[in-house]
Amino acid sequence: YIYGEVQKPGSFRIERGMTVQQALVQAGGPSARGLERWLRMHRRDKEGQLVESSPELFDPVRPNDVIYVRESFF
Repeated sequence: YIYGEVQKPGSFRIERGMTVQQALVQAGGPSARGLERWLRMHRRDKEGQLVESSPELFDPVRPNDVIYVRESFF
């Protein structure tokens, strides 16, 4: 799932080997107010705990990851 400042927020199919950048492309890319460098990712660890991170564009995406594109204030 991708939400926040993207053109088409929503749930998208994850392909094998997909990167964060490729997932953002599926969501139409950042909106005029969104920044690719201000990403947050929520992912469950092995124990089921929610972990928040700041992914790089070439990090792999896993099923059930949630990517949030934050708003630029400038």
